[in-house]
Order: sequence, then C-alpha cells, then structure tokens
Amino acid sequence: MNRPANQTRKRSRNPFSALKIAAIAGAMCALSTFALGDEIVMRDGTVYTGNIVSKTRRVVEIDTTVHGISTRLKLDRRKIKSIIEGDVSTPAPTTAPATPSIALPAATEVAENTNKPLKRDGYNLILEVPLKGGFGKEIYPGGVADSLKWAKENGVTDVVFRINSGGGALWCADDIVAIMNEYKGEIKMHMLIESAISASIWPAFTCDTITMAPGSDFGGAVGYTMNNTGSAEVDLKMNSIMSAKLESSADANGHSGYLVRAMILSKAAVYAYQQADGEWAYSDTTKGLPDNYEVIDGPDTVLTLTAKQAIKYGIVDAMPEGKSLEEWARVQGIERWDNAGDIGAELFAKAVKKSKRLEDRINATIRGFQTEQAYLYNDQYIMQRGATLQAMRKHLGTYKRLLREAKGLNMPSMVEGRFAEAIDVTYWESEIENLMAELRRIRRRGP
Repeated sequence: MNRPANQTRKRSRNPFSALKIAAIAGAMCALSTFALGDEIVMRDGTVYTGNIVSKTRRVVEIDTTVHGISTRLKLDRRKIKSIIEGDVSTPAPTTAPATPSIALPAATEVAENTNKPLKRDGYNLILEVPLKGGFGKEIYPGGVADSLKWAKENGVTDVVFRINSGGGALWCADDIVAIMNEYKGEIKMHMLIESAISASIWPAFTCDTITMAPGSDFGGAVGYTMNNTGSAEVDLKMNSIMSAKLESSADANGHSGYLVRAMILSKAAVYAYQQADGEWAYSDTTKGLPDNYEVIDGPDTVLTLTAKQAIKYGIVDAMPEGKSLEEWARVQGIERWDNAGDIGAELFAKAVKKSKRLEDRINATIRGFQTEQAYLYNDQYIMQRGATLQAMRKHLGTYKRLLREAKGLNMPSMVEGRFAEAIDVTYWESEIENLMAELRRIRRRGP
C-alpha cells in the first residue's frame, strides 16, 4: 500500500515540474531576445544594452534600462569604445515551444571605427584645453600631452589653450613647451589668455596665435631662486638664459622677441611707433626712432601687458567683447567650425590627478629615505643599523622606479632638476653596499 501511495504523490508533482520546464523555456526565450539586442561599450567600461534608435556622426541614441527604469540615452560618440548590433527583427515567442532550445543566435558585430575623424569637410575642428591654476600644482605636462595626442588622432585642426594662471614651476612650463613642439606643423595651437603671468608666458609664445580676452594680463615672468635663508632672489643669469631661449621660440612663431625680453629682464625696454601703413613696429632702443614713438615698457620695470595695450599696439590678437570660444573664432576669422567638446578638460583632469599622485609618492619616498639617513649616523640606533640600511635600499629602489614613471608622465625636467638633486643615487647605492659589507664583516668577527 505504501508504494502505490508514494507513486501517487510523485505523479501529483508532475504538473509543477511541467510548469518549471515552461518557466525555464520562457526564461530562455527572454534571454534569447535580450541577447539579440544592441550593445554599446563606453571608454570608461560602462556597457549599455538595448535597441539603438539612431546614429549620427556625433551621437548614438539607445533605448536601454538604467537601474530597472526604461530610458533613452544620447551617448557622445567620442566616448564610445565599441558598438555591437544584433538582429532585433525576430519577436520573442509569446508561448514556450514544445522543445525549448538553449541555442542563442549570435549577434552581428559591426566593425565600426569609433576613433574616425570627427572633422567635416571645409570645417575647422576646435578642441579647447584649460590651463587653470599653478604650473606644477594644477597644471601638469601630461594634460597637454594627452590632449594633443587625442587631437591628432581625431582630426582636430586647432587646439585652443585657455589659460588663467599666475605662473609656477619653470620645469613644468619647459616640459609643456617641449610637448607642444612635437606637434608643430600637425596641429595649429592657440593661446587664449584670461591671465598669463610668469611661467605662463612659455607656452603662450610657443603657440601660433596669442589672443587676450577683455580684462586679461600677460607677462611679469622674472625667475627667482631660493637662497639659504629661504628668501626668493632674482637670478639674473638664469633670467638671461631663459630670455634668450624664449626669444628664439617667439620669433619662430611670429611673435616679437622684444616683448619676451621686457617680460623677463627688468632692464629691457620695448618701444612702439606707427609706420606709414598704420602698422606698429617695435624696438628695444629709442635710437633711430621717430619723435612720435611710444613707451610700452621702460628699462626699470618688468612688462605686464594689458588687453587694452594689446588692442592699441596690435601686439597680439584681442577680443574686445567676450571670452567665449565663438568670440575667439570670430577674432581669428574662422567662420565654419565644430567644437570637439569637453574631452580636453576631461583628459587634462585625469592627467593632473595621476601626476599629482605620483609627485606625492616621490616626496614621501624622499622623506622616508632622509629619515632613515638621520638614523644611520646616530649612535643611539647603532644596533638597528642593518635594518636602517635595508630600509634605505628599499626607498632607493622605489625612488628610482618612481622617477622612471615620472618621465613616462612627461615630466623629465622635474626628474632631472629638483628630484634628481634630492637623493644622490650613484653615491648612495655604493655607500649602502659598502656599509652593509662592513656590517657583515663585524658580525662574522663576533664580540
């Protein structure tokens, strides 16, 4: 009697098993329908799955689900890494088939080059890159390098550096100029000045054009060094070298070398006079000038150029009304152009974050090495000398590795300048090995 009862109970569960099979089959069908959708992979790793509604040169629209909510997104084509389109013409079956199949139709990948140039024929493609803050603090060479690299790969014709900076580290300005020179002849570079003081003039005079916005200032680039008391002193020799180097760069890019000298050297002057055609000419001396010459900057001051002076003397281009990119394009006579978007700001921000993090790690490594160095020659810690030497050797290895990374982040001048002098690698590699060898000999001899 028990066996038939058990059999009856097993048969009573069959309808539920059938329902499970139907549910599984329905789920498989739903999965098949999902797999047949389109997929967009963004450069930051985000993936959107759904149905692509439209595609243009700049935007892709997709119906998708975000956090369980159906929505339509417009995605910037420049931020898309790849697009995979599936055949969505086959509707999902409303009932489960008699024999469910688990085979899913393969999606058709579209071999689409998402890095293709965004430039339209007959149009300039303009990328704006912000230079805001201090050089070596908020501005790093890697941001310029990454922006120009992207510009070249995406058919950008003009890069506009919008600068608002009180200057900063000369090593940073030097490395930025070196990067800009690598792209000379491939991309036209422009400086749009809101404020460009001190080290800021280096990249400005390297550009093909310089434009000043209303209320802007430009100049005051005297270099200083720190003396033993921690005070800043004008380094006349360094300023003379910098001036000669930057004059050459300015002249090569169609700018007046007289302006450079007046912005760096306090004894330099620059004068202006109008020629017969109404154009202004410049000189660093009054000898031979007509009586109606005007003083732009005398021999006892350092030139800081105002926007009003720029307009009056035609020294650089000037924007009389606003600071927008549209206004800048009008001043430059560019009528047909497209904006490449805010990718310049995004790339710059990422590069700055990475560079600052690396610089902090280098500084921490230097401090760690110097702390151990103080213990090394302190007799109170003589029993720990072996551990101190091991720690110093570890810091030294980290220091060398981080300096290599800094060069990879386009900061060679920083590596060869300030950081190269922080730790004498050659000396300490030899000294640490000699001290460790001596320590081993002492331990072998015993007490």
